[in-house]
Amino acid sequence: MRFLTWDTSSKTGAIAAIETDVDGHQTRLVSEWSLNIEMSTHSEHLLWAIDQVLDASKWTLSDVDVFGVGVGPGSFTGLRIGVVTARTLAHTMQKPLVSVSSLSVLARPAAIWAQSQKEPTVIVATTDACKGELFALWGKAQDVAKSFSGTRKGVAEKVIRPADLISEIKSAQKKSRGTRWLAVGEGRQRYLEEWKKLSAKQARQAEYPFPDQVQGRYLAMLTLESYQALEKKKALSEDADPLKVFPHYVRASDAEMKLKAGLLK
Repeated sequence: MRFLTWDTSSKTGAIAAIETDVDGHQTRLVSEWSLNIEMSTHSEHLLWAIDQVLDASKWTLSDVDVFGVGVGPGSFTGLRIGVVTARTLAHTMQKPLVSVSSLSVLARPAAIWAQSQKEPTVIVATTDACKGELFALWGKAQDVAKSFSGTRKGVAEKVIRPADLISEIKSAQKKSRGTRWLAVGEGRQRYLEEWKKLSAKQARQAEYPFPDQVQGRYLAMLTLESYQALEKKKALSEDADPLKVFPHYVRASDAEMKLKAGLLK
């Protein structure tokens, strides 16, 4: 089976193509692409990048068996671009569309790495939500390493004030003595005064490349896991229907909040 998946929840987008055997046991990374939009937007380059990945894979769109997309939380505009593109292509090609949590993708390599260190660790994946808040996912490494939807038992995912997030991390550490913490993602560079309230001695630094970026190979890995879970539950026709996949915004947009407040007519 051939999977094509992308994520545009942050400034650095990710696209990947993987191929598996029928049982999904043997998986090969066929092509992987990072998309930097510091000087532009995903809307300008996403379709071009998808075409590049397909070309590098020697595939056409009709060769793709399953499409995947990161649904956030993250940038409202970025998510709309990525999800609408995925819905349109998957619906047009009459193929399943599998959604995964963007923060789960960001957290996965950190969780795998932390588990290899043999010390209990709370993983925190976070991006800037603006308005004095962060989009964050956190939980013990062993739980985060099995999460692809952001809703697994032992894993929390929400928009949260930095001070409240720090309190949540401290609380998680208290439940297991000697637990360390590891933060990844662009959000760890925001609100530094709050992060300093966590114990520096218990902090871990991710010793693997690009800890603050969603990486295509992990995006593809979670897409495959999500597909297999839906297949096992016999829920592909319902939950992988392209027209039923939506961005996971976590909080209302500015327009929605203004509408509820009666500021828009």
